[in-house]
Amino acid sequence: MKKLSFLLAFAMFFGVVNSAVAPEKKKKPLTAIITYTISYEGDWDPATLAQQPTEQIVKIMGNKHRTEIMTGGANIYIITNGDDSTNIVLLDIVSMGMKYYMKTEKETILAEMEEEPKINYLDETKTICGYECKKAEYITKDEYGDDVVTEVYFSEELGNSSTNFGGTFHGLSGFPMEYAVDAEQGKIIYSVTNIQTKKTKIKDIIFMIPTDYEELDEEKAKQLFGGE
Repeated sequence: MKKLSFLLAFAMFFGVVNSAVAPEKKKKPLTAIITYTISYEGDWDPATLAQQPTEQIVKIMGNKHRTEIMTGGANIYIITNGDDSTNIVLLDIVSMGMKYYMKTEKETILAEMEEEPKINYLDETKTICGYECKKAEYITKDEYGDDVVTEVYFSEELGNSSTNFGGTFHGLSGFPMEYAVDAEQGKIIYSVTNIQTKKTKIKDIIFMIPTDYEELDEEKAKQLFGGE
């Protein structure tokens, strides 16, 4: 089992989106706090649904971004550095009193990617939180080799293809603003509902690995979460 694929699968279980955001060239570096509302459709077990997150926050400072999502038993933070294309996953497993991190370098991310996604850019647009967003069909393959099509609205003002490197929407030419992913019980819908840019201050320390987090290797991950 490759460590990146395991951590991404674990993060996706909690609905984490790993897509970085960065300013375009010749513009003042973007500093922003973006809030997603997460909603659910389908036949969800009430007990399971009660443990699912209802909000996801992305903090952006220049070429760095940190996605924060809280669940019933764990807090998950994904830190992406758009300059060197590295990825850090922080797992604060509150229910077990454990904190772990896993850092993945650019070369490993590239090695884990089986193939480039297919992206169909459409003419349809939609305004979300004051930003004009374009629509795309983001097409990947499932474990059986069949196409999985995700419709996504994205903003080219808040991101670009290079800063989505290695993420859920790798190659997409903007920041994902609204989309839905399939789950066993139904759909999980992500919608940006607030963007804070004015007078926003973010400290660089939140993009670093805290000293009280232990490195999570493959064997330890297997023990904690299972997997082959």
